[in-house]
Amino acid sequence: MFKKDKVNLFLDSANRQVFTLPHIDSLYQAGKMKFQIYNREVRADSIYWKIRVIDTLPTIRAKWIGKQFPMANFTDMKGNKLSITDLQGKVLIINCWSVTCGPCVSEIPQLNRVADESAKRGILCLALTYDKDQEITRFFKAEKLKEYIKMSRPEFKFRIIANQKPFLDHSLQVINYPTTFIVDRNGVIREVLEGVNLDEAGKLKSYNEIMSVVAELK
Repeated sequence: MFKKDKVNLFLDSANRQVFTLPHIDSLYQAGKMKFQIYNREVRADSIYWKIRVIDTLPTIRAKWIGKQFPMANFTDMKGNKLSITDLQGKVLIINCWSVTCGPCVSEIPQLNRVADESAKRGILCLALTYDKDQEITRFFKAEKLKEYIKMSRPEFKFRIIANQKPFLDHSLQVINYPTTFIVDRNGVIREVLEGVNLDEAGKLKSYNEIMSVVAELK
């Protein structure tokens, strides 16, 4: 659905079971299945994401809480440069996502609320992805996205930083998507939110999770 106009299917290699994107997305968001994607295979008009079903998602949270965020120079998709100096002294909300990640995409409307609120407070919101600029542009023009996230004109209000695979893999060592880092004015990571969590009513709580941490920062 989200990869190069191909049909996205998920293959549980252990049980040889194939899931469609809407099916596996619903299982993941309902907390009925946790899995890792470890490879992919293109077959004609389809792309098979090979997954491992696991009991508990691995986490990088303990590794990063209280540590300095590894600052770097970035350029967003509009060509605006962000130097390390630009990032210093600001509260940062850094979302790691991909157009191929259903849970990442599903929380975009909530992250847009975060961006709107953050703009009033001078908080900088960045969205780091390993996807290329062309893939992201094409993705936001896709008709099927409008229905998926219930937006007539889909947009992501975070400043999107494309082509970040080396930084995501090696500097941040992200293993779950989405992952959101919340960084205080001293550059210290105060929280790492991995995956998409639901409230008791089964609704996404990304906005509340992020803003509750931000409220504690001075």
